Amino acid sequence: MKKLTLILVALACLLACTPKKTVSTQTDATTVENLITAITGETNASAKYALISAEAFMQGEIGVAVMFAAASYAEAIHVENHTAVLEELGETIEVDAEPQIGEDLEENIQGAIDGETEEFTEMYPPMIEQAKKESLMGAVKTFTYAKKAEERHAILYSETLELLKAGKGGEIATVWYICPDCGNLFNTLEGYEMCAICGVNKAGFIPFGK
Repeated sequence: MKKLTLILVALACLLACTPKKTVSTQTDATTVENLITAITGETNASAKYALISAEAFMQGEIGVAVMFAAASYAEAIHVENHTAVLEELGETIEVDAEPQIGEDLEENIQGAIDGETEEFTEMYPPMIEQAKKESLMGAVKTFTYAKKAEERHAILYSETLELLKAGKGGEIATVWYICPDCGNLFNTLEGYEMCAICGVNKAGFIPFGK
C-alpha cells in the first residue's frame, strides 16, 4: 500500500514538475503537427490514468490502481519519445494537462479502452504513413512504438474490465511491468523474455506494485 502511494505521489510530481515548453516556428509542418497532437494526447492520457489509479486505490481495487499507475508511466514514455523527435526537428511545445474522470471505475476503464483504441486504429496509422512520406524515420519509430503499445494496453484494460464486472477484482494482477523504451505493458513476466515491440530484455522492465 505504502509503495503504491509513493508511486502515485511520484507520478503527480512528474506531471506537475515537467518543464514548460513553447511552440516555435514549424519546419516539417505535417509531421511536426502530428507530433504535437500526439504529445498533447499522451500527456493528457498520462495525467488521466494517474487520477484513475488514485480513484481505484481509494475504492480498494489495488490491481486496477497498480495497472493505471503503470499505464500512466507508459504514456509518459510516449511523451518523452515523441518530444525527443520533435526537438530534433527544432520544435518545442507546452502542454497543460486537463484530465477529467468520474467516480464510476468501470466507466473510467471503458473510457481508457476507447481512447487507446482510437489511437491505435485512427490516430497513429496516418501519422506513421505521413512520417514515412517525409522520410522522418525517428517519427516513424516513435509513432509505431506508441501504436503497438496502445493496442496492447487496450487488450489488457479490456481483460481487467471483464474481471471487475464479474466481481473478480481480486484476480487482477497487483504487480505490473512497463518496458522503458516503448511503454509496452505486462501483467506477468511468465512466457516473456523480451518486449515484442522493441526487443528490450525483460530484465530491464520497470515493476509497479512491488
